[in-house]
Amino acid sequence: MFKAGALRHRNFRMLWIATLLSSTARWADLVVVGWLTLVLTDSPLMVGIVTGCKMAGYLLAPMMGVLADRMDRRKLLIMASLISSGVTLTMLVLLLTDTLNIGHLIVLSLISSLTWALDHPTRQAFIPDLVGKDDLTNAVAMNAVATEMTVVIGPAFGGLLIPAFGMSGAYALIALIYVLDLGALLRLKNAKHPIEQAPPRKHEPPLKSLVAGFQYAWSHQTVFVLLLIAFMLNFFVAPYRYSFLPLFSRYVLDAGPTGYGMLTATAGLGALTAGLLVVSLGNFKRRGLFVVIGGLLWPATLFLFSLSDSYYLSLGIVFFAGLAQAITWTLIATLILSNTAPEMRGRVMGLRTGVVISLPFGNLFAGAVAESFGVQIALGAYGVCAAALMLLIILKVPALRKLQ
Repeated sequence: MFKAGALRHRNFRMLWIATLLSSTARWADLVVVGWLTLVLTDSPLMVGIVTGCKMAGYLLAPMMGVLADRMDRRKLLIMASLISSGVTLTMLVLLLTDTLNIGHLIVLSLISSLTWALDHPTRQAFIPDLVGKDDLTNAVAMNAVATEMTVVIGPAFGGLLIPAFGMSGAYALIALIYVLDLGALLRLKNAKHPIEQAPPRKHEPPLKSLVAGFQYAWSHQTVFVLLLIAFMLNFFVAPYRYSFLPLFSRYVLDAGPTGYGMLTATAGLGALTAGLLVVSLGNFKRRGLFVVIGGLLWPATLFLFSLSDSYYLSLGIVFFAGLAQAITWTLIATLILSNTAPEMRGRVMGLRTGVVISLPFGNLFAGAVAESFGVQIALGAYGVCAAALMLLIILKVPALRKLQ
């Protein structure tokens, strides 16, 4: 049975709606920019570079987590939304005036990556402020459901609207969605904050706060191991959506932008299915075991995907890849939040976002390997490396399977 207890909290409902909107805009943008890069350059390496730039801001995510522990999280989210809107409108103007080039794509991708580095840890750390402890797992799962719903909707906008209305039409829609996101965030009010609950070292230097976050994660094995898994999966497995799917769509499956959008949407449909499953289970036990299962199943599906040259078979495989991905990411976030002190959540989730810095490097390396050895060999090698490293972590930290 579907359980959505977290939605009874008004502020969480507003944040959930905002997540739906902002994530839809981000996914549409990622799909459009990947295809746009191919159109401009016809280079797998440049796809890796641009998608890598889209995530380069994650280098600053730990410092953004410090801000999330010291400042009003609602205001930080509003700031991120405003900057994202500005970047999108700039893209729209450049497209309409036919002046867009690869340099513009790289610079604007770098700017938008900073907004995600601010938005993600702030949004994740904000969730426990809006719901009770009993609803935390449900809230994190609901947040993942909102994100994965948009992984279905966003690529549909990005991939299906490109041939119908062109790139400028897609970016006009993205700009509109960001305006609606801003409206939802403005309706948030009276949310608690750890600073109010337990006045900390409020005037502690930011650098000292940052170091304290690293020390906290290092000294807590559960948090450290989960961050390590996230780092590894972001390097070897997560690039399949950003770098590999556009390459497979064009060079292996001959599916075009519409096929690319459908592949990404199908991965999102699998992730949405998994998110709804986690929501229906409520505050269930043995979540660590499901992280282990998802962390092995996800790279295994991508290895199978690398062997396929059938579009419809690839759709089926990528559905299960999305399923495994959502289970893994949702439960990693839940376990980190539930094992972190309230006053440290912003910094720890900043580190969680920060480990995503491995993703742009994974994207960049994926583009280089694909250009040298072929896209199928590159993805197959990524899947094998990820599965091997996940097995090594499981053997070294057997307690991972028993996390509740």
